[in-house]
Amino acid sequence: MPDTGTSRASDLSTITVIEAAGTPAGAFAASLFADFGGRVIVCEPPGGSPIRHLGSAVVRRVWWPIVARNKQSLALDPDAPGGAEIAARLLEQAQVLVRDDGSAASWQAAATAGTKPPLDLSLHAPGRDRPDLWPWSTAPQLAAAATGAVALTGQPDGPAMQAEFPLADYTAGLLAAAGALCELRAAGIGKRTAAPLAFGMHEALLRMNEWQLAVASITGQAEPRNGNRFPMNSNIGNVFRTQDGRLLTVSAATPSVADRLLVMIGGPALRDDPRFRTTADRQRNMDALDAVIAEWMARHDSADAMRLVRENDVVVGPLYDAGDVLADPHLAARADVAWVDDGTGEALPQPAILPKIAGMGATIRHAGPAIGADSDAVLGAAGFTAEEIAGFRRSGAVWL
Repeated sequence: MPDTGTSRASDLSTITVIEAAGTPAGAFAASLFADFGGRVIVCEPPGGSPIRHLGSAVVRRVWWPIVARNKQSLALDPDAPGGAEIAARLLEQAQVLVRDDGSAASWQAAATAGTKPPLDLSLHAPGRDRPDLWPWSTAPQLAAAATGAVALTGQPDGPAMQAEFPLADYTAGLLAAAGALCELRAAGIGKRTAAPLAFGMHEALLRMNEWQLAVASITGQAEPRNGNRFPMNSNIGNVFRTQDGRLLTVSAATPSVADRLLVMIGGPALRDDPRFRTTADRQRNMDALDAVIAEWMARHDSADAMRLVRENDVVVGPLYDAGDVLADPHLAARADVAWVDDGTGEALPQPAILPKIAGMGATIRHAGPAIGADSDAVLGAAGFTAEEIAGFRRSGAVWL
């Protein structure tokens, strides 16, 4: 069913964000403000936001209604006659400007030209700020590769694997939004103008790559890919296929959990097998142990396997795909997925507003708007008259 929550004032309702971004990182940063009540105006250049044109046909149909939810759309060409005047007026009334490598260059100049500049939140691809130190491509798609994180994914004897969603972009957007809120608060407390913030799109994933950097420094060698084996547990961790074809993920993070897993699969004899008795023993014989676990999984269907692991207090769980997420009753009970009218009368699922903050009243008010759907309302609220708006349309500054 469509989300029918009522809108209430939130802690971000006094913040206006101008989104002039062209990458998922900038769009997601602005989305977090919109989720929690901020007024976000997407300034769409001729042809529409680049986000509208990313992905396959089905992705293009459903992504914009999600990433632009709760936002307003202004069809603005800042480089057309009158466009700079509109941009300047909007920025004088805004608290945050979100821009990135996909933004028109004129936005950077506009951000610092006014007497009351907003917080200039910019996101850029690795090396874009220092091309003298970065001899590679500065395409934002390479952000994840520049963090060391991708090098850890995949099988030991195979190539590294990239995530099938914009992981670097979305983590960068999350970090950028958090940084902007911190700076807005600090500026308010200090009664000063908010300082500009510039984020490399690689920096959020790099921030998560913690002990690997220290290990490489101490040992002189980067940690290798381990497939699905997580090196910080008791060295039992992998994904296995059950008799009915489901994938289950196994994690024995402590020796006690490892012992219970081995007893469940092969009784005390397997637990006491000299090859698997200690963590060090298991590390030396992990291929053999994986084969034992895989054989056990192949003899049980997923329902039977999950019943047994619950009875034995073993850490095993299903590997969900998107269909499993939609069908899961626990996630439904938590309202982690919202069904929202996509603007055509069809309700489509999307991640709910997270985290859920008591008393804030954050709600999905509407899906991403059509291009220029709010142009007149935005310009009118900025103080432009109907005659001025008509003139902007004739000049091409408001192009739709």
